[in-house]
Amino acid sequence: MRQHLTKSAMYFQMILFTHFRRITNQQTETLLLLSFGHLFGLYNPIQIAEALSIPKANLYRHLKGFSVYQWKSLLVRIGCSIAIQEIQETESKSASTKSRRCITISVDDTNVSRYGKLLSYCYNWWSKKHNSTIRGQNVLGITIKIGNMIIPLNIRIVGKQGRGNTDKPSLFNAMLNEVLDFFDAQGIDLRQYPITFDSWYGSQRLVQNLSEIGFDRILFHGKSNYVMDINNENIKLSQHKKQIDLNPPQWGCNKPHYRNQATSPTFGKLVILFFLDVSKIQTMLVFGKSLRSCEILRIWSQHHSIEQFWRHLKTLLKLSKMSLQPV
Repeated sequence: MRQHLTKSAMYFQMILFTHFRRITNQQTETLLLLSFGHLFGLYNPIQIAEALSIPKANLYRHLKGFSVYQWKSLLVRIGCSIAIQEIQETESKSASTKSRRCITISVDDTNVSRYGKLLSYCYNWWSKKHNSTIRGQNVLGITIKIGNMIIPLNIRIVGKQGRGNTDKPSLFNAMLNEVLDFFDAQGIDLRQYPITFDSWYGSQRLVQNLSEIGFDRILFHGKSNYVMDINNENIKLSQHKKQIDLNPPQWGCNKPHYRNQATSPTFGKLVILFFLDVSKIQTMLVFGKSLRSCEILRIWSQHHSIEQFWRHLKTLLKLSKMSLQPV
């Protein structure tokens, strides 16, 4: 355990000193304390200062030395640096190994309940879990799954106020460009991998932007109120679900499914897949390459990884307990 922690600390120091030349030893030590404090149930500077009997003002003073740009860059560079090593290792393997690891990019957001009155970016957000609005922070994330590893590439808190356009689609585009620039600088094309979204993000503008950037496998979870023209029937997906006949599970497809071409007034031409998930028929909208049913199901099964990431962040790392001194 001690050897593993030492190795992780040295790796973290290497990234900091490589990409942040102006960082001080005190700032590095403070970040390491905050990181490894989670192993002992310490989730913020005050808890760490009390446990070590040191002045908390010193920790906050070192943290204030970081600019907003440095904080954002820190999140991007650490996750992307780890992902680059894993991708390079995967690409050196055989085709069967690449297929098993099924590298997939996923995008989603989550709500974190916050009750403090002085915390920034606290608004009322709709929570699917509570089926009502809750007060807290909304966090948007981009993750990549490589085999069993789930690696965050970029994370940002979403705001509803302030100057400029701060809506989620615009924020996502800015976050994605930061990630792509980092990978391009290392000679890795992240656009060759599929990218998945839930139904909230579905829009023609987003599909067009991703296609222009170079993504050719874009998957959205479909809403039941989308109107689709399938076999010359222009009706809602909720009605299509009642009329289609699902094919039985086949090799590579462990769920009853039905795949066809469709035309939408919102999205244009696409491939649509109906599949039975437990007791409900779900739909997947596929843009770019005309993927087979087994490929679509395999890629979409990877989207659950970002839900796992949010769950670990909230339960194991106690995201709601992490806070900095208000300015």
